[in-house]
Amino acid sequence: MSDYPYSWTPSSSIALDDFLKKNKPSMIVDDGTKPWVWVRRIDRKPLDEADASEASEETSKIEQAKQLLSEYTEKIIAIQKDDSIPVRANKKKGLRSKKEVREEIMAEASKEFQRISQESKLTCGKWLFFATPDHVDALFTRLAHDLVEGPLSETSAFCAKVATTPSSAEPNYRHVVCLYLPDLYDKDAVTKVLRVVCQSAGVRPNSAKTDLYTTIGLDSKHPSGIKSTIWNPHDLIPETELKSIIEAYWAEVNKKPVMSSEADDPNQTSDKPAKKTAKVKRKAEDSDDDHVFDEVDGNGSESKGPAADNSKTNIPSNPTTKAPATSEPTAPAPDDSATESESDEPPIASEPSPKDKPSAMVKPAVKPQIDDSSSDEETTKRPKKIRRF
Repeated sequence: MSDYPYSWTPSSSIALDDFLKKNKPSMIVDDGTKPWVWVRRIDRKPLDEADASEASEETSKIEQAKQLLSEYTEKIIAIQKDDSIPVRANKKKGLRSKKEVREEIMAEASKEFQRISQESKLTCGKWLFFATPDHVDALFTRLAHDLVEGPLSETSAFCAKVATTPSSAEPNYRHVVCLYLPDLYDKDAVTKVLRVVCQSAGVRPNSAKTDLYTTIGLDSKHPSGIKSTIWNPHDLIPETELKSIIEAYWAEVNKKPVMSSEADDPNQTSDKPAKKTAKVKRKAEDSDDDHVFDEVDGNGSESKGPAADNSKTNIPSNPTTKAPATSEPTAPAPDDSATESESDEPPIASEPSPKDKPSAMVKPAVKPQIDDSSSDEETTKRPKKIRRF
């Protein structure tokens, strides 16, 4: 892995920030040789990255787990085909349903995999996140910095990776992001990482999965139906608390652009009312309306999907406030899914071009009203005729 150019460790010759700017997952197209971008806090390899030739002792345990998975899959399929097991339970006859029998076998399989993992110390696993191309760069940058030099560096998390862009990516493609822990069965350690991620990055993962499951091919689409994850966030922290933590993060982030715009705005508009005559004051009011549309357009064009909705909810209450050219964009609202609750790199806000000026948009809407009012003035000269018709 030392020769892999898309991997960073503390001993790398390039600074972490420069590495992240140079290797953005949304910009790297995987040609079969660069599927992941890695950032490590310590020099340790996850199980799903280890070379089989380097792990002969682990290989036997992995093969044992594969064999168990095959056996349990056959049992579960046999239950489906067994006509003696009813689809619905019959308590009077003491018969359990197919679902109940299947779930018993699945739970037994999960315990066996846990036993193999803990006996062979193959307990490494990861929290999984999913992010769209628009959001993945910012998400991975935050996680990487937190892992190496932020709050995550004080947890058991030791490595993060993100999938690059496939050469034939579909429009709805999402990047998978993994945050690795040495022991996924250590409930306290896993809970701590979850809490820190929500507090410091404002995103919740989807689930936690062991590397052993990945290695033996157990996923959500496996024919056995065995649960392919060890933890879900709500298994460790109540849903209401998770939501509160993430909302607190974004509320703090969203304070910054609002405060900067309020500080800059008075200097931009303080002299205008004093210079206008009574007739021109009407134009000043129009310019105030322009500011309102400037803000809506600026926020609306910064991001797509979840980010756009949150930017609307964070528009300052003062309609005359106009965001400065250098202010950061409003952060996206958290989504239940970590993957889609993050904003991409903050785009630099800029003044709207003349053709995009909201005033140009307002005029067409105002013109019909002006025409109507002028026709009303003509009719007021001949009100009786109008009333006769």
